Amino acid sequence: MNTAFEPVVPVEQISPEWLTAVLVANGRLNETAKVVDVQRATCGTGQLGDSYRFTLSYDAPGAGPATLVGKFASKDPTSREFGSRSGYYRSEIGFYTELAPQLSMSIPTAVHAALADNVTDFVLLMEDLAPARQVDQLLGCSADESARVLEQAAALHAATWHDSRLATLDWLKGPIGIFTHATDNFAQIVKTFPELCGDLVPETDLREAAQLIDHADTWKRVFSDPQCLWHSDLRADNVLFDAKGGSSPVVVLDWQGLGFGRGTIDVAYWLGTSMTTELRRAHERDLVALYHKALVANGVSGYDAAQCWDDYRVHAIHGLQIGVFGLGAVKRTPRGDQMWKLWIERTAAQVRDLNSFEALARL
Repeated sequence: MNTAFEPVVPVEQISPEWLTAVLVANGRLNETAKVVDVQRATCGTGQLGDSYRFTLSYDAPGAGPATLVGKFASKDPTSREFGSRSGYYRSEIGFYTELAPQLSMSIPTAVHAALADNVTDFVLLMEDLAPARQVDQLLGCSADESARVLEQAAALHAATWHDSRLATLDWLKGPIGIFTHATDNFAQIVKTFPELCGDLVPETDLREAAQLIDHADTWKRVFSDPQCLWHSDLRADNVLFDAKGGSSPVVVLDWQGLGFGRGTIDVAYWLGTSMTTELRRAHERDLVALYHKALVANGVSGYDAAQCWDDYRVHAIHGLQIGVFGLGAVKRTPRGDQMWKLWIERTAAQVRDLNSFEALARL
């Protein structure tokens, strides 16, 4: 069988012949079998990429995976441009091809991952984790669900703690670069925000975020200090619970924003965006302590619980900054507007509760 195929094609060109070649090349299908039919349906809620579930039929029933999930660059011009310019598309493919095989945490298994020469178009085919449960980020996760996620975050961070090899990977520098640029331009972002999105966000929350302008240099120094792999978009929309019928309690998705940065940004981001304010206030001390305990259990030393808590307080600023910045960077949708509104409301409350800017000013 000729297994030559174009590694990156538009979703409309995902054909039985193309899938046969991909599955054979990746050892997922015997060369004597072939895909004879494929059906696709949209899935997921991502704003930077378009996702589909593919249902496959074979000439020999059960010859290969019955379903696959595929991810592609967004067809929306605004989201596509941001995904390309930010390096997020490149980062996700880099993660699955270069780093994922060495990690023990629970992530999807990639069947095929390829990036086009234009560093924008890509194809990422993954195992289908259904049936699984996803918590609506608008409703928020429980303390127990958050504990499971933070244990996975600790496994990611501990496995790459001060790993000097990561500093040599140019594609891991994207998030630091994009957020440095956002910080440098935050005064302008805040200035234009009321005209673009003022209908969604109270002025008091925007003023809370605007404090970053006076602390920009310190903030850039703090969040860009490399420590470990940093997911950078760890929130409920990017996590599956009880995946594969319950055999995988937590699976972390969407690795497009991966960087080499600060682990407690993931912790603060999760607690600020993916729990209600009331639940976060009630459980954050215990959850941050649980995260630190998991770091230590996974081999991290020389980083005590007090420092972890202080870092968490400061890094809560990131979630609020991304809420204000992100709302104007991607396509607006009814659910997206609801999400960003709650995002900014929750993270502004988190930053106030923790006196994050006061903690930052002392650094």
